[in-house]
Amino acid sequence: MSKNRLGELRKIRGLKLSEVHKEIGIKRQTYTNYEYGRREPNLATWEKLVKFYGVTPAYLVGWED
Repeated sequence: MSKNRLGELRKIRGLKLSEVHKEIGIKRQTYTNYEYGRREPNLATWEKLVKFYGVTPAYLVGWED
């Protein structure tokens, strides 16, 4: 699995895990697994995360700066 930027973006924006998972509409543990690279989000969840963080998909998944 590639290194995503979920944790980095969350911390830069000063957000708590509980704020993100509630806004996205997923369980806290599921989001934590995504952040630590233990699981990969499905396409619909990637789309929600891209919209929430206001970044490109390629940036979010770590393919570009």
